[in-house]
Amino acid sequence: MEEVASPNNMLPILAALAALLLTALFFLQKSKASTVASAAPSPAQVQLDPQADAAYLANCLRPTSSPLDILYAIATTPDQVALTSKSLEMAEEVRVKKMAYLNRAENGEAARRRHQSMEDLLDGGSWAEDDDDDPAAVAARKAEEEKEKEASALAKATGKDKTDVTKVKLEGVDDGVLGQEWVLKQLGVLGVWPPPSSDGIGGKQFTTIVGGKKKVVGALDHPAVKRNLIMTMGRLNARQLNTHPELLDAGPKGLIDPTYFQSTMEYRKRASMLLEAALRMACTLRSFRLASAVVDAMVMFKIGLMAVDDTKEVEWFRDLMMKQYGEGGTPKLIVEEKYLGVPTEEPEAVESKDGDDKAAKKEAEKNKIAQLINKTKQVTTTDEKMALEMQITRQHAESFTKEKLMQCQKQGIPPQIGMQAYRESWFILVRAKKLDGDVPPTDKAYGSDHLKLMRENKHQLYEMLDSNSIKSFEKEFNASSSSKAENRIVVGWPFVIQNVAQKAGKVKIHLPPPSEAGKYEFSVSIKSQDFLGVDEEFCLVVDVKKGVEDTEAKKEK
Repeated sequence: MEEVASPNNMLPILAALAALLLTALFFLQKSKASTVASAAPSPAQVQLDPQADAAYLANCLRPTSSPLDILYAIATTPDQVALTSKSLEMAEEVRVKKMAYLNRAENGEAARRRHQSMEDLLDGGSWAEDDDDDPAAVAARKAEEEKEKEASALAKATGKDKTDVTKVKLEGVDDGVLGQEWVLKQLGVLGVWPPPSSDGIGGKQFTTIVGGKKKVVGALDHPAVKRNLIMTMGRLNARQLNTHPELLDAGPKGLIDPTYFQSTMEYRKRASMLLEAALRMACTLRSFRLASAVVDAMVMFKIGLMAVDDTKEVEWFRDLMMKQYGEGGTPKLIVEEKYLGVPTEEPEAVESKDGDDKAAKKEAEKNKIAQLINKTKQVTTTDEKMALEMQITRQHAESFTKEKLMQCQKQGIPPQIGMQAYRESWFILVRAKKLDGDVPPTDKAYGSDHLKLMRENKHQLYEMLDSNSIKSFEKEFNASSSSKAENRIVVGWPFVIQNVAQKAGKVKIHLPPPSEAGKYEFSVSIKSQDFLGVDEEFCLVVDVKKGVEDTEAKKEK
């Protein structure tokens, strides 16, 4: 179901709506229909090629890709198309079986009516069958009925209940049932079908089977590609779809086509995994613009938005957070004690002995001073590594914790179990530019020749790229010095918060020092993968001195 995906599903403002939609799904899952209609194709049923899938995705990505471009690429990967094709094939089997059942039922009813009419003509319905009162015939019929009941029970227990298909509610077969065609119609009303800004997929060709023969067609003419794009656009417009009166009315009645809506759940899981893969690719290629666009696509897909920079959407999200969590409930990271330089040693925790708190405090202050002194050390080009250290406070920790505890209480879930489901993801992107000259292209971490190094090292990702993809990234990093620095990632680093109550903590990221001495400005971007309009960015300047090589250590290596 295309329910609004809020951070960690912690938005009871939409609880009534979510409950309504979940009721519909529960109806479908508990009904006999679910064993047939909800069976999503497994990898064992479809021949998948992860290598080809990764290569396709990599060659769809560009430094200039928008979040929509990325989501369209994910919708059209070979494995996504193969899995959805199988899903459509299974849904068609259900449809054919149900139509056959309905035809048999209709023919049987017509025959019964004809037979009844003949009885009426003969004797007003007063005649009885010859063996109606025959004890042997009655016993035989009873034995047959018992046999059928046992066979039916066995079939259900083994998941082979052939009568299940008759209970499936299908759009276009059963009156008032909503499915893919209903979603497509609503997307048209919203002005988002055909998919906007879809130039990237407009020229792509896909192979399908028509009349038993292979045929090459465009994206919107391929049934599986079309469905994936419908599911993508449905996800991005979930709020509008989920509040539509027709869907709100159909949900409690069970008039939801499971062959479509339950497929959307599987699709969302696969799309989320591919978004993670795309982010790793962007960081490996060191493209800041692409990595940022992928994170934005993640937020759009989770929350249900067409754009992350829409002022109205940002205001909607903030209002939602305020209504849900109250003052201080809007997600925000407060970044303090920023430091970039020689890595500092973490002071050991000091425990008071025999209640001597003064001695413990004194030792803690001593460790703190030692750490501060360490931070004054000069960064040199021969240092093994640098460290970006930040003290981060989660402004929303207390409000989120209270709400989570209330939800656990309402649902009768033990708090220790309910709290385990929390997950809050952020991604840190670090860039650097030399303020007093250019960085040598050969610098492994800061230079513009990293694509060349990937080629020389036969990096797996580089080996997947076609010539056009390589040129697009070479162009990105062969621009002016300022553009290179703005577009090139030094390091990309995820951090995940799994304790909703965690108020503060220290984040430390290691990165290599530049090989060229000089003054560098490091830009740090902290992007949320769950929330809208909460990204942080700041700059730190570091003076890097020329270091003295340890020749003995070099010989040992």
